[in-house]
Amino acid sequence: MNDLDFSLLRQRIILFGCVVTVCALLLWFGFSQVSQQEEQMGLTQSEMSGAKHEIRHLNKLVSLFENFSTDYKKYEAKGFLTEEKRLSWIETLENTATQLGLNNLRYEIAPRKTLTSENISLPPSITLFESKLTLESGLVHEGDLINLISHLNQLNSGLFVVDNCKIQRLASAEELASSGNFHAVCNTLWYTADYDEQAGVFIEDEI
Repeated sequence: MNDLDFSLLRQRIILFGCVVTVCALLLWFGFSQVSQQEEQMGLTQSEMSGAKHEIRHLNKLVSLFENFSTDYKKYEAKGFLTEEKRLSWIETLENTATQLGLNNLRYEIAPRKTLTSENISLPPSITLFESKLTLESGLVHEGDLINLISHLNQLNSGLFVVDNCKIQRLASAEELASSGNFHAVCNTLWYTADYDEQAGVFIEDEI
């Protein structure tokens, strides 16, 4: 009877040991799978973070190219990247003066000069030029000067900048309107540029 009880107890102990061993193996396998999944998830998150960074970089680069292209086309259409059209300046001034009845308009165009790096900071791919246009005229009223400047500004002949203007009243309000009521002197500047693609810097290097 005692031998039978011991045999039964041993079988149960062996069975319990087997169950414990199987459970331990299952737990080890489960933890191993969880650890691998966590490691894989970490790698996936790292890859996603890298992908998001690349997407942001590409979006920034595309936006920069689009803005650069838009600005380039705008300035090209304005005549900023072409040769000066001095004849159109003269024609516009004389036609506007005729329309406004300004018989004593005088103007002077200084030789075009190159702006060096001492004057302004420029990338090596851009050569900037400046021309000074000085105009002097009698006016019927101040609005005549605005018309002169406006017509010049509408030309597609570079970037037009009014440096300074001085207007002096010559006639009193009671006197008959004439082109001698006011006297104006203006200094204006025209800017054009040459763009050398071979000397340009890749936009990616600026990001």
